[in-house]
This record gives sequence, C-alpha cells and structure tokens, in this order.
Amino acid sequence: MALYVLLGLAALFSLRAVTAWRYGFFLMILLAAVQDPLRKLVPGTPGWLVLITAPVFLATVLGAVLRTRGWWPLFKRAYPQVGNALLMLILLCVPAAILSATYGPGSWMLTVLGAFSYASIFLAVITGFHFPRDPKSVRKLLVVYCLAHGVMLSGAVLEYYEVFPAMQVIGTKAMGFEWMRWGSGYTVDMLAGFYRSPDVMGWHAAAVCMLSLVLGLAGKGKGRWGWIALSGLAIIALMLCGRRKMVYMLPVFLLALVWIYWQAGRAGRMVAMLGLLLIPVGSVWLVSDQLSEESANVRYYSGEGLKFSAMESIQGQGFGAVVETYKQSGVLGEGLGVATPGSHNLKVARPRVWQESAPSRIMVELGVPGTLGFLLVMIGIVLALWRTTIKQLRTRSQSAPYAAGLFAFFLANVGSLTVSGQILADPFIAAFLGILVGVVLSLVRFQAPKANGPSRAV
Repeated sequence: MALYVLLGLAALFSLRAVTAWRYGFFLMILLAAVQDPLRKLVPGTPGWLVLITAPVFLATVLGAVLRTRGWWPLFKRAYPQVGNALLMLILLCVPAAILSATYGPGSWMLTVLGAFSYASIFLAVITGFHFPRDPKSVRKLLVVYCLAHGVMLSGAVLEYYEVFPAMQVIGTKAMGFEWMRWGSGYTVDMLAGFYRSPDVMGWHAAAVCMLSLVLGLAGKGKGRWGWIALSGLAIIALMLCGRRKMVYMLPVFLLALVWIYWQAGRAGRMVAMLGLLLIPVGSVWLVSDQLSEESANVRYYSGEGLKFSAMESIQGQGFGAVVETYKQSGVLGEGLGVATPGSHNLKVARPRVWQESAPSRIMVELGVPGTLGFLLVMIGIVLALWRTTIKQLRTRSQSAPYAAGLFAFFLANVGSLTVSGQILADPFIAAFLGILVGVVLSLVRFQAPKANGPSRAV
C-alpha cells in the first residue's frame, strides 16, 4: 500500500508541476518529507525509491522551460560568465562520458546517472533563478520547507526517548541495519528518526536550523521568535544524528553570515543579529546539559571528537584526495558516473573507485579537463552570489536578509561537501541546493530600496 501511495503522489505531483511549475518546488518539499517514512513501510525498502522526487523535479524543470519565455537566454544574459562556463563544461565532459559508456554492456547507465547528477544541480539553479516573483515568494518557499521538515525532525526525539519503539517508520531497523559509531570507551547511537539515515536527518536538521534563522532575521515583530525557536529545536535532532560534518555546518554558517554583513559595511546590523543568533547557539548548551557530560553524543562532538580538526578533514578528504586521484586515474579520470552515489547498485562493468568527497569525485569522474571546467562554473557562481548579496545589503533591499542567509547556507554546504559528497545521492537535496542558489541570483530583479513602512512577515 505504501508503495502505491508513493508512486501515486509522485505521479500526481509531476502532473501538477508540468502545468504549474512553481508549485512543483513546494510539492517536491512535501514529497521529500514523507518519502522516507513511507519507504520504510514498503517490503524490502527498495533503494530506487530514493529517486521518487526526481520525476517531480524533472516535471518542474520541463514546465518552467515550456512556460518561461527565454528560460536559458534570460539567465545567460544576467550572468554571462556562468552561462559560458556551463557551456564549456558540457564540452569538457564529453571525453568522460565516452569513457564510461564504453566499459562494457550496460555501462552507458553510469553515463546517464552521472549526467543526471551533475545536470540536475545546474538545471535547478537556472529554474530557481526564474522562481521568485517578489521577496515574499522567497520567504514562502523557505517557510514551507522549514515547517514540513521541522515536523519530521520530531522523529529524532521520539527515537531517542523510545516513545514508540515498535513503530517501523522511526529509526533504521526497517532498512535492515542500525547506525553506530565507536569511540574510545563509548559508542554513539546515530539516530535517523523518520528519515532513512543519520546523514539525511542531519542534513535536514542543519538546513531547518539555518533557514529558520534566515526567516527569523528577515522577519518582523513577534513572528520572528517562532522561527528562532524552531531553529533551536532543530539543533536537538542535529545533535542526535551523530554526524559531525552536519553539526559543523552550523558554525560555518554563522561565521559566514557575520563575515558577509561585515564586508557589506553593515556592522550595525551585526549587533542585533548576534543577539538573535545567541538563542539557537544557547540551545546547544541546553541540549548538551540535558544529555549530560557523560553522554556519548556530547563526548563525540567535543574532546575526542575534535582529534581530527576540520582543516585536517578538508585536507585529507578534499584536496589531498584530489591529488591522489590524479596520481591513480590520470588526466582523463575513470569516466562520468563511476563515483556517483548510488552507482554501486548498477551491475555493470566499471572500475573500482574509493572517492567520497565532492572534489575527489569530480576529479575521478571528469578528469582534469572536466574538473577545471567545473571549477570555472563554481567560481562564476560564487562571484555572482557575492556581488548580488553585497549589492542587496548595501541598498538595504527587502531581499537582503535572504540573499545573505542563503549565501551563507551555500558556503556551509560547500564546506560539508568538501569532506563528503554522499548526501548528494538524494535528488531532492541536490536540487534544493541548486534552487536556493538560483533564488539568490534572481534577486538582482528586486533591487529597489526597502520601504520605510512596516512589512508583514510570514
């Protein structure tokens, strides 16, 4: 029954997304929220169900292309450097595509999977660029995401306190295994709640925490305190997931946000902003106190959990892995899709690879030419995000808090992906990141200074 519900929702949402593509973003969010608990009710919990949001995303992109005049030309005109770099990247990926498609019978599936993985991110950026009609539509998108997944994060608390121990939709027993991490003299239970894995729950917990902060900083009146409170509550699930790379996204986000405001000459705004940020930061102390100093979770995130610093992880899993990949695979790499998350399920001829971080995966799949092309695209996007965000802040537009917050959110994810890119196996997460990047780039259309009168916040 659960399988038919998932397939039915995917079909209905896809049809709606084609006819009204902006609704497709919201439907993707809702389907991503319920896909894992429903999947746990399907016998065998088939792995291909992780792709259930992909048809909705593709339908949304198709609807946007069909109903947006100048879908590509308008984006390329607004950001010619990014557009030209994307076209160059396509050409530079041709050798990698040919290589993976010619390993043997069926290896073309690796090429298709890899192409979809990379293309979905950039298709999401361009489609996200066309999404906002005004700053309120940006807020609405974030509100729906934070509320939908904020509710789903309650599963972490239910699992921790074993409120419904027999419920199949809570935890990972339905997936056939349990996640644990061993420390020196202790073990950490890595909780997933309603989600299929601690990684996925940890990412959503971090995202809800950060994006709720954005809503709080951009809001007015008493309504902002609700978002600050939701951000603090999301930290509970974040602490329980047992994934440091997800937990450390939060300090990167906060540091990036303060740095962006400082560079924009908005030091006065930083004082009020820091006051709001102390609330969710304080909830970290509260959660740690409730778990007690002897808690394995607390010991894991502090003390022994800091043996390997963030910089050492970035060096080893990121840049060091890129150099080692080049030494092993040469200039052309191993081919498109060979290291794409989920490709191990394809029973086709392929080389063995070990790359996990996003930089090393790009190197092994695209080789030196494709990696340089990808780097040019990313540099273009980062520079475009920077210019757009700084301009929004300096003109004090209504969109400024969203631009700054979403840019900081992007930087926090880049830091996490540098260590491990496995989370991009979830099509929704990959698309959602691209959508939010496109949303920030679209804010060049809303450059009018903020009105002096009060504005309503959702």
